[in-house]
Amino acid sequence: MKLFIRYYLYWLLFFVVQKPVFMLWQHRLMGDISLGDYFRVMGHAFPLDLSVASYVMLVMGLILIVGCWTPRRVVRIATDILTAIVLAVGLFVLLGDNGCFPSWGYHWDKTIFVFLASPQDAMASAPWWMWLLGALAYGLLFAGWWWIYRRCVFPKDDTTATAEQQPLRSRILCSLGYLVLTGLLILPIRCSLTVSTMNTGRVYFSDNQMLNIAAINPVFNIVESLGENTFDVQKYTYMSSEEATKRVRELLHPRETDADTILAGTPSKRMLRTCRPHIVLFILESFSLNAWEAMPRLQALSKEGVWFSHTYAGSYRTDRGVVEVMSAFPGQPTSSLMTVPYKSEHLPNIGKTLKTQGYDLHFYYGGDEDFTNMRSYLISGGFDRRVSDRDFPMSARLSKWGVPDHILLPFAQREIAARYEQDTLPHLDVILTLSSHEPFEVSMQRWEHPYLNSICYTDSCLGAFVDSMRLSSEWDNTLIMFVADHGFPYPDGLPIHVPERFRILSLWTGGAVTNPQEVTTLCSQMDIVPTLLAQMGIPTDDYVFAKDIFDETYKPFAFFAYNDGFGLITEQDTVVIDAKADKVLVSGTSAEDATTAKEETLRTAKAFVQRIMETIDTL
Repeated sequence: MKLFIRYYLYWLLFFVVQKPVFMLWQHRLMGDISLGDYFRVMGHAFPLDLSVASYVMLVMGLILIVGCWTPRRVVRIATDILTAIVLAVGLFVLLGDNGCFPSWGYHWDKTIFVFLASPQDAMASAPWWMWLLGALAYGLLFAGWWWIYRRCVFPKDDTTATAEQQPLRSRILCSLGYLVLTGLLILPIRCSLTVSTMNTGRVYFSDNQMLNIAAINPVFNIVESLGENTFDVQKYTYMSSEEATKRVRELLHPRETDADTILAGTPSKRMLRTCRPHIVLFILESFSLNAWEAMPRLQALSKEGVWFSHTYAGSYRTDRGVVEVMSAFPGQPTSSLMTVPYKSEHLPNIGKTLKTQGYDLHFYYGGDEDFTNMRSYLISGGFDRRVSDRDFPMSARLSKWGVPDHILLPFAQREIAARYEQDTLPHLDVILTLSSHEPFEVSMQRWEHPYLNSICYTDSCLGAFVDSMRLSSEWDNTLIMFVADHGFPYPDGLPIHVPERFRILSLWTGGAVTNPQEVTTLCSQMDIVPTLLAQMGIPTDDYVFAKDIFDETYKPFAFFAYNDGFGLITEQDTVVIDAKADKVLVSGTSAEDATTAKEETLRTAKAFVQRIMETIDTL
């Protein structure tokens, strides 16, 4: 029995100490916390840590039951193997989760397996020295915990009698004792005698969201996410489908009589010289508007184009952001449509829409187009011509992510200019940049902050691209659109649920723009494609969650989703909801009746996410 107890305490200690480690590692994000907060986090986290340790003990219990009838060395070998496996996985999660958290803003979940399926892309997110330090720390921690295990849990000089030395009655009693102990583990595993079971939401206890996050066991978080339905409609059902539909319709179409006009694609403001321009759509990696100071070329272009200065991203990753932009379909709290081809192929897409209008489609990306199933999404969107890292020699793949922007953009510009001269077809060229992705290794040094420096680098590449395009005879018929895929936690420490983290760059320029101006209307990156199509006189009825920004009936709002949370921003109200705990994290209103306004906006935000999930269920 002593070995059972010692082993249990060993794993409890392993998981409990991860909490202060996380809080110290993420001290810049934790804010102003006290020593007491460390103990509060460990206390509230204890049931979840106990549950995870109990899962390990289920296996150990079986080993000990068998050990009542086998030589002691069999128990030792089996226990050593179990310890090595759990320790290896636990430390990998501990270090990897902490390393990614400042950028991700949430604990590892099943999304990590998407990255592990492409280890080269996963490793590109950090410089080599960070991986080296991580490997060194991993080795030292593994050795330290293994020493504790060998010294205190199952020492070599263990004098416990072997099964052969025990009488039959003692073996039977030993087996029954371990069987009872193992069976009782169901209590700490479930932490309940009711139908409710253990979940990460149970550790939430504070108004400080970072304390709640610190209390989550990252191993449990991954396992829990594996058991979740990626497109769980029921999880995000807050009201009747009829009420949700009505609320979303009122948000998108404030005056029902104007719905037909909206869908007809007739703009209330003419921003373009032509209805069929050549279009170059840049989807910019991590171009947060918080980094506007590092974009001098785009700042200059904003004065001769249409700058949407209050645009928000709908999600937090590139695979979500590309779908937000090209399909005008909102992001979801726990899923990515791009990674599920049988769903994404049914989405509307700017490529599909413009292909029916005679457009020639091209897509340029310096990375791996198979990452997150991007290839299938692009093919279903009509992009037969796609340029990726494989189209460049190895000598051009200078970045860990692939071909850097200063090589990709001139290549794309030359191809685009040549096509303009060779045929009369209108062209849609989508270019996805990558150099402003971590680890921000670029061939320029102008800013001390690595993120700002990478933004400035790509900004210079974009400026050079536009300068070259001005020389084209088709410049006056060319529209160049810049929109970010998502924001970035800059300034450092910006939490993932804060609306400022989702504010992004959105800008139209080019010779086809006829009315330069700053558009201060609150909008979403989802609205970009419907707005463009309306300028072109093309119906937008396939894009059911977005609207033409220039339509006079447009009701300004922006919806965004992050890991198990979502928010809605309107001109009067802002709400952000943690869906896991069903808790409001951010709320603010300018209405006189603040309580009523908050409840209405909260209800509308929940209706919006519910309609998203209901729509996905029908794809």
